[in-house]
Amino acid sequence: MKKFLTVLLSLVLGTTVLAFAACADNAPSGNTPAGGNEQTGGNGENGDNNGSGSEAGPQTPATSGDPASDTLVVYFSWSGNTQEMANYIAEQTGAYLVEIVPEEPYEGSYSDVAYGRAQTEAETNARPAVSQATYDLIDMENYDTVLIGFPIWWHTAPMVIGTFLEHYDWTAQDNIYPFFQGASNSNQDYYDNSMSFVRICAEGATVHEGLYCDEGATQTIDEYLTANGLVGAAQPPEESTILVAYFSAQGHTEAVAGYIAEAAGGDIFELVPAEPYTDADLNYNDHTSRVYQEYLDESLRDVELSDTDVAGWENYDVVFIGYPIWWGIAAWPVNGFVTGNDFTGKNIVPFCTSASSGLGDSGRLLADMAGEGNWLTGHRFRSSASESDVRDWLGDLGVI
Repeated sequence: MKKFLTVLLSLVLGTTVLAFAACADNAPSGNTPAGGNEQTGGNGENGDNNGSGSEAGPQTPATSGDPASDTLVVYFSWSGNTQEMANYIAEQTGAYLVEIVPEEPYEGSYSDVAYGRAQTEAETNARPAVSQATYDLIDMENYDTVLIGFPIWWHTAPMVIGTFLEHYDWTAQDNIYPFFQGASNSNQDYYDNSMSFVRICAEGATVHEGLYCDEGATQTIDEYLTANGLVGAAQPPEESTILVAYFSAQGHTEAVAGYIAEAAGGDIFELVPAEPYTDADLNYNDHTSRVYQEYLDESLRDVELSDTDVAGWENYDVVFIGYPIWWGIAAWPVNGFVTGNDFTGKNIVPFCTSASSGLGDSGRLLADMAGEGNWLTGHRFRSSASESDVRDWLGDLGVI
């Protein structure tokens, strides 16, 4: 925090084989190589490669540990590398370990799988069925902590991981820790793609930063488990001094706010209009829509929020305020939050999302409304901003 405040004040003053290529909406063209560390058939003890027989059915999921543990490790493995990683994590955490087995096994050689079924599933964002035997082994209500492992296929998680995650109704009390490996364990895009996929498929859960490393990198694995309180005596979390407050109309600002809070260890506070905006309300091309009428008539922009009182407000030194850009200024639902709180002694960092517009005067206008606080130069993110974009910005600020 000292480093961050210093920067704030100064502102005012392995191989050549690629992992199984990208998800459906970002699929490669041409003959892009596929692969990953799980690239060969192999005959692992868990039967990762079920052979090429046409009558092969789903294998029995591998399990170990005590189902009564409060921690669950689940994994999908094809050649056995992710299984090795999962076994080690389960041993270190004392977790119950269950293998995710597809209803239809991935059969054949590396080329058969990589350039056949796996590629087709990735390009179509398919959801291959998980065997009922897998689900029968898990009573998800027993676990507050779930570590889920997989190889990188086509630059992201195998689609069967999406099937498994979407099978459950997750809540914010469910803590998910993804772990994965592949031939390019330092590729940031593969990390971002995989984390985004897990967060989408495990909607509602608290998805923590993942672990992307070689399956044999036990020191790296140990450091990750320790840092996340998954081994040893868990330390009570420190009270955050960073708040991320945001209004999001279509989910873009919400995504960026989540990335900031996760990377900076901040708390989240969503600004929710007492009368939520519908899709029709947000149609700025319709001159009769709510948002367009509010744009025309400034007196309509006093949007009541369901809550503006932040618990422990006095404890926050830094407040990020996020919003979409509407007609060149901050979306006006944030106005009530800004005028309803005392920013004296706080450092405020505006951020916005926009497909084309810049930050403009939005930050200055909000500062004028607040009248107090140390308002920093803000930042505009494109609507499709990635986690790495956000982390790069936070790095420049000195937050991480």
